[in-house]
Amino acid sequence: MKYHDNTSFASDSIGIDIDLKKLKLLIPEIFSPIQEIKYKFKKWGFSTHIEVISEHVKYGDSQGAIVVKTNPLLIAAYNEDIDCIVMLVFEDKIQNKYNFKIQDRLVCVNTFADISQLQSDLIPGKNNSGMWTLVHPIIADLVSSDTTKIEKRKNEIGDKGYEYIWQLATDYLKLKKGVSRIGKPIYSDQVIPQYF
Repeated sequence: MKYHDNTSFASDSIGIDIDLKKLKLLIPEIFSPIQEIKYKFKKWGFSTHIEVISEHVKYGDSQGAIVVKTNPLLIAAYNEDIDCIVMLVFEDKIQNKYNFKIQDRLVCVNTFADISQLQSDLIPGKNNSGMWTLVHPIIADLVSSDTTKIEKRKNEIGDKGYEYIWQLATDYLKLKKGVSRIGKPIYSDQVIPQYF
């Protein structure tokens, strides 16, 4: 991997590819003409946000995510390593495009880092591995059209897994009083509280 830690490997990587049209809807600001040219010439060492996101969703750890609200669109992205959810908020145009319903099942792809202290919006669960203090989730359904792989992963997570994520999300709404992160991939690793 070019942009992520080669010393650790995801246990549930699903190897999805990005869909540039979906990604452009979600985060158009990374599609400037210069960024698109750099992406086309990535094999010559040019770095772009598009390439970083592509590597993230191909090799990161896939887990369940669930729609919590539709106005604004809130998606709870689960990660097994810290055993918690990250609450992500998205622009209205994303809900208008996908017409999600509450409790719709999605997949997120996470990468992790160990920083000086646990990110302030996280509520670690009883199965927290203690290895990581930062989680960076990206919602696979919003950046990829590899529906076969995504649906297969949803089936692996199953009813029990999604019920657990829903419970964590409802607990989070009580404990964090409307705090969420920006859902766009280049921001979703940062605790920049968005209040809803």
